[in-house]
Amino acid sequence: MMSESPPLDRARFLQEIHEDPAFDVLIVGGGIAGVSTLRELSLEGLRCLLVERSDLANGASSALTRVAQGGFRYLEKGEIALVSRAVIERNRFVAAAPHQTRPLRVVLPSRTLFGGALTAALRALGLASGHSLPGAVWLRGAVALYEYLGRATRALPGGGFFRRSALQSRYAGINGEYRAAAYEFEALIASPERVAVEIAEDAVAAGSGSIALTHTRIIRVERDGVGLRDALNGADFEVKARVVVNAGGAGADAVARLFGVDTKLVDGVAGTHLLIRAPALAQTLGGDLLFFEDANPARDKTRLCCLYAVGDGVLLGATETPVADPDASRPSADEEAYLLAALRRLFPKVEVSAADIRGRLHGVRPLAAATGDDVTGRSRDHVIRVSPSTKLALPLISIAGGKWSTFRAIGADAADAALGALNVSRLVSTETLAIGGGRGWPATASERRRLRERLSALAPIDDALSDRLIAVYGGRAERVAPYLVDEAARRTIGSTDLTIGEVRFFLREELAINADDVVRRRTRLYIEGNADPAVFAQIESVLSEATAKIGEKPTVAAASRFA
Repeated sequence: MMSESPPLDRARFLQEIHEDPAFDVLIVGGGIAGVSTLRELSLEGLRCLLVERSDLANGASSALTRVAQGGFRYLEKGEIALVSRAVIERNRFVAAAPHQTRPLRVVLPSRTLFGGALTAALRALGLASGHSLPGAVWLRGAVALYEYLGRATRALPGGGFFRRSALQSRYAGINGEYRAAAYEFEALIASPERVAVEIAEDAVAAGSGSIALTHTRIIRVERDGVGLRDALNGADFEVKARVVVNAGGAGADAVARLFGVDTKLVDGVAGTHLLIRAPALAQTLGGDLLFFEDANPARDKTRLCCLYAVGDGVLLGATETPVADPDASRPSADEEAYLLAALRRLFPKVEVSAADIRGRLHGVRPLAAATGDDVTGRSRDHVIRVSPSTKLALPLISIAGGKWSTFRAIGADAADAALGALNVSRLVSTETLAIGGGRGWPATASERRRLRERLSALAPIDDALSDRLIAVYGGRAERVAPYLVDEAARRTIGSTDLTIGEVRFFLREELAINADDVVRRRTRLYIEGNADPAVFAQIESVLSEATAKIGEKPTVAAASRFA
């Protein structure tokens, strides 16, 4: 049976705030760092309020390459400690969310076998610039070191080496200049946005009274509290907290200023990935990702790009462009031309143009503020800064920088700072804690069979639909099945495999408000090229009908950004 009040119930959240507006911690920002911090503190028994002005994971947390990786390329920068932590955190994530990950072979083609070793060594010492790849033999050695750093928590297959003949055979049409390639394995993330939703749900379900409130803005900060505005109904209300965590991402500086802290925390770096219609190229790539040099003829200015198949198309990325105003950042024609040129260098005979672009992923990454213009070479490590808020007379804990793959460590470090400010000792570790549907994941054939049987007892669904529900929702599939009891609920949206019942589930139990939330951040419809206007319209219709039945008036309309 459906829960009367699921963990992520917005109406209940608002009622609870009305009844008791006092919280231990206020967290500003609903990206992956914010929800991770929320989970950490909620598990410690603290009552927390997370506020997000849009949807969960609406910014840079949904505009990444969608690969959980340990930062292999930072080995040449000498950032061994960062890479070691990142590899371990990646492995922990794979173990915690098996429904969200699968091994992904990452191939690094090189034009030489032994060249570039001296340059790479000089870069590690900070004595040379550029980001080109060294020879394939040296890359293979680096892969061995990379895997050694994560040996204690190993969760992925081992790497290897492709000679020229194997490389040319495996990837028909690849540039003949490449003499060999090393490869290693990372974890492809099915939906980083769903990971954020599941972490937020885990936080609220911890039972400490925590709340994750989306579509809510800070409108004032005064000594007696923080004023908030609900963007869905326009209502203003006030909350109090003993500590504030600034998880504003690229907007962290703006959030800090709201609380009277005028310190440079982050440098915004915009990144764009292109979703390109290219069935033949997708077939050539198979299940691999190519990590390759761009088309810049100046070796000291070369950057690395990535390419892998998504459905019948490919994802190509990524650019790195410093931006002053993250809210005003948009993909540019120059970025698109740069990425397409890099692709043509990799596969000279592949015919692609701007007309083949079917979508764009664009976000602004919050690198920790530092001097220097080389954002590509900037450290991706995170920093936790504690500053006194002159407006509230309480600590403001700000998160700056960090990689998506290290979200758990970022949240743990921010939580430790908050616990210290509150003089509370840590009791719970999340190092081995499952995330969302990772609990109850059927790891064996017999476990999968039993889960199928339970799903069919909840709703009249066949094995094919059961398998898809398990693949998408993991152990949470039993929460979704009751929404598919009626035949009408099992009908699909357009030509997609998304059911009407699932859309209702997103609305009722996952804080989805509009079709954009569903298409971009609850499903893979957008990234797989299944987000045409008819699909948007049908989803919006289902949401409106379901919202009316719940008794709340639908408000925010869908908006497809960067389509």
